[in-house]
Amino acid sequence: MAKPLKGILKEERFLATLAYDGTDYKGWQIQPNARSVEITVEERLSRIFKKPIDVHGSGRTDAGVHSVGQRFHFDAFWPHPAKHLLNAFNACEKEGLLLTDLRRVPDNFHCRHSSIGKCYRYEIYLGWAPPWEDRYCFATGKRTLDVELMRQAASTLLGVHNFSAYGATHGQGMAYENPVKDLRRLEVQQRGKRITIQTEASGYLYKMVRRLVGGLIRVGEGRLPPERLATYRDERQVTAEVPTAPARGLFMEKVLYDPASLKIKTVKPSKP
Repeated sequence: MAKPLKGILKEERFLATLAYDGTDYKGWQIQPNARSVEITVEERLSRIFKKPIDVHGSGRTDAGVHSVGQRFHFDAFWPHPAKHLLNAFNACEKEGLLLTDLRRVPDNFHCRHSSIGKCYRYEIYLGWAPPWEDRYCFATGKRTLDVELMRQAASTLLGVHNFSAYGATHGQGMAYENPVKDLRRLEVQQRGKRITIQTEASGYLYKMVRRLVGGLIRVGEGRLPPERLATYRDERQVTAEVPTAPARGLFMEKVLYDPASLKIKTVKPSKP
């Protein structure tokens, strides 16, 4: 058994990175009468610590969305190396969850408020996807996509803009969220039958990534000219011409932080 770390006598803040298969979950956030990732994580940690543990996520993911790098933080007393807690978490029943990183962070760190950006990726399969991949991508079936047109459209959307045309308001309090976001990256890459859309921004409105992807797919199908997506954005026009892409192709990749916000400052004892 690990020796307790000296000098740790109180609860500390932990930052965790979680990968999960979102297929069987109703998203990250706790909901009545529905299985969410958040409640599953809280139940698992509460069993380990034998007391209720509240977790705070870096953001919501929709039902069916997957994660490579969802972040959450919680406070607890654990007088052992963090890797032993990570192993204890992963030793429980899998339930489509895997903790990939766990570290101590400053007490004033907040995984959502301290974030300086987020990265997502969306997976598209040209044609009919194999059964073992179908739950992790959007398969086009008989439809074809012009990747070059999609790239042209993506380049017009970059920068600091009001993206209210690409958000959704239903039950998510979007009216209280600043719709101005810095879209730093929106790249369309193709390798064989796989098209991957990579995106990074200062933040995202509810369903913004899936609507951006939906617009790019419409352009790739030839149903919208590439410049139309920027026109909708600038006119702040919510339109059915820009559909919401299916959740199963979306992955939360990474939550970005200033490295200084993760560093615990050590206070040297003053000399007598």
